[in-house]
Amino acid sequence: MRYYPLLLDLTGMRCLVVGAGEVGLRKVHGLLPCSPALVAVVDPAPPGPGLAALLASHGNLTYERRPFADTDLEGAQLVFACTSSREVNARVGQACRRRGVLCNMTDDPDAGSFVLPASVTRGDLTITVSTGGASPALARVIRQDIEQRYGAEYEALTRLLAGIRSALLALGHGSGENREVFRALAASPLAELIKTNDRAACLELLQSVLPAPLHPRIGEWCDDCFPTV
Repeated sequence: MRYYPLLLDLTGMRCLVVGAGEVGLRKVHGLLPCSPALVAVVDPAPPGPGLAALLASHGNLTYERRPFADTDLEGAQLVFACTSSREVNARVGQACRRRGVLCNMTDDPDAGSFVLPASVTRGDLTITVSTGGASPALARVIRQDIEQRYGAEYEALTRLLAGIRSALLALGHGSGENREVFRALAASPLAELIKTNDRAACLELLQSVLPAPLHPRIGEWCDDCFPTV
């Protein structure tokens, strides 16, 4: 099966997780940082300590200790069926299909409407890997390679580039001129300089690439990448 790749903005969306075991807890952990309006969890068992801690710290997370009911889908836009019962998961999936609601089924991905790729996240940088279900093991191996290649320095790098991009666009220069700067920065060794904590070289590089009006802000941006103790 060939899936359509998509990055989804969950802001304002209502998400439902059916099943609060280990898999369900992972889904909740993945959803909450994306600012959904609500993550509703339904399970007949009491919440474990991990979920209980999240409930205490997130106002947009709810838990109902009971079996799944079709009415749980009212207003839901994204659903995860991850109980230990294939029968319950199948019922959730069938109810979602009838309502046209996106559903991920952890025990039978082909029966759902979407799958989650293996992913690596470094701040605003997200890299995903999918084999379309052909080999999750291969996707995992590739993800591990990516984790080693793109380390924690890329979180600082994406934050730096975001700040520069906003400031550069505010100057009102032509798109061609901006494009040259963006490409020069993306192809530069900034990531390696951040990784090796070479602040002086980073300052020099940014001064050589960025237009003069942005030079007063270079120190501020570098301070964010190279925090002082």
